[in-house]
Amino acid sequence: MKNNIIEVKKLNDFFIRYFFGLEGHEDLLLSFINAIMIDSNFATFVSVEIINPFNLSEKANNKESIVDLKAVTEDGIIVIIEIQTYSTKNFFERTLYYWSKNYSNILKKGEDYPELKPVISINLIDDILFDKTDNRMHTCYLLKEKNTNKILTDHIQLHYIEIPKFNNDSNITTELKNWILFLKSNKEEDMSQLLKEDTIFEKAMKKYNYFTDNEDLINEYDRREAYLVYQASLMRGAKEDGFEEGEKNKAISMATAMKKDGADINLISKYTGLTIDEIKKL
Repeated sequence: MKNNIIEVKKLNDFFIRYFFGLEGHEDLLLSFINAIMIDSNFATFVSVEIINPFNLSEKANNKESIVDLKAVTEDGIIVIIEIQTYSTKNFFERTLYYWSKNYSNILKKGEDYPELKPVISINLIDDILFDKTDNRMHTCYLLKEKNTNKILTDHIQLHYIEIPKFNNDSNITTELKNWILFLKSNKEEDMSQLLKEDTIFEKAMKKYNYFTDNEDLINEYDRREAYLVYQASLMRGAKEDGFEEGEKNKAISMATAMKKDGADINLISKYTGLTIDEIKKL
């Protein structure tokens, strides 16, 4: 039994995988997804099933995560969740690519277009993506007609949540504010307040405590956190020195993943900015 109290950064993607992705944690995931839907004035869901569940023996990979979590609702709607510690040059193209990949994978051989279901992409970013003067921390993008704002289809939702913009005055609904506070803070007074707001946080805190008391999970968390800190330092160094090496590395990571998925080489080049020759050498 450990005597020291361990605190973890809940925005670490390994922790997110455990917290929202472990079987038996579906109610936590559902509450979080519904909080985002409520903040966007969309209908909420009744249930979710985790498609790529977390395994307690799972190892933290020292590589860039693509999609941390994937779930399906009672209506067959796919929800993909990704957490990033910093933004990259091709972040939006990457989001759209992985949305489209999940959308196209819905149809099975012999099925027709009516079988397609919406795919909701939720992106948690511990960085500023948009204008710093725009204090909205949660934005949602849809396909709309540019003059009338008429929505073409509800099959695409791209949600971006910029964590650094969060504060007590953030213009978001209580449900989402509670979840962001939980993910950002480990302060006892904040956790006590959350327990008064929603009973779901009683289970949330129990699962957090289980994680911090599990030596194997903490070891994997520490390994992943060290990697993320190292990557973040590289990105900051690249920006401060005026070099694009950090962006180049991210483009290579994305191209490698797309190539592994069997994407067309011209499409990879378009989304990453790498040349055909560079991609062939990967």
